[in-house]
Amino acid sequence: MSYPRKRVRESRVVLALFVLVPLTIAVGALSPAVAAHAAAPAQPACRASQIAVTAGATLGATNYLVRTSTGVQHRSASKVVPVYFYNRGATCHLLMGGPIFRAVRNTTDVAHLSANDLAIPSSTGSTRRPVVARHQKIEALFVFMKPVGAAFTGCKPATTTGFLVGDYANPIATTHFVVRRLIDVCFDNPGVGRGILNYGPVWPAT
Repeated sequence: MSYPRKRVRESRVVLALFVLVPLTIAVGALSPAVAAHAAAPAQPACRASQIAVTAGATLGATNYLVRTSTGVQHRSASKVVPVYFYNRGATCHLLMGGPIFRAVRNTTDVAHLSANDLAIPSSTGSTRRPVVARHQKIEALFVFMKPVGAAFTGCKPATTTGFLVGDYANPIATTHFVVRRLIDVCFDNPGVGRGILNYGPVWPAT
């Protein structure tokens, strides 16, 4: 399955500082086991057909752990959705820079999405290629902050019907849709000259 990739206007995408800091610190943060796999000899890229993507229950007002240069730290979020990548085949690595998450509103018919149905895509920005062994499951977190305050001026909060998970395996255009109702998610607001995000995926530390 593929989905239309909305080109973000040349204006910069803005994320509130208190959201940006934990997400950027968390980029590429892996559990020790996964980090060890990442440093292992090169493995083939995962095929989407061998990776099962599932999501756990939405957690509200919770903390999560990230690994930083100074050690493991706690971060806070207004809600978190755990997303799991289970490898049914031979050992392989997920794609660098993935996964990319994108919120969807108005519909669950992802074969016929319009630009208005899609929020701005967000990725971990990681340069790692997390290795997933056969019958192993690794976890990413879809993290949200409540869009309150001047930093979120221009955010157009909406309730999602779900979100897309993409760019995690070959072919890169493959995506998985998770049906999920999430309130107060920023969607692009035409005419304000910038895009506002209050969400992003991270690799948690354990």
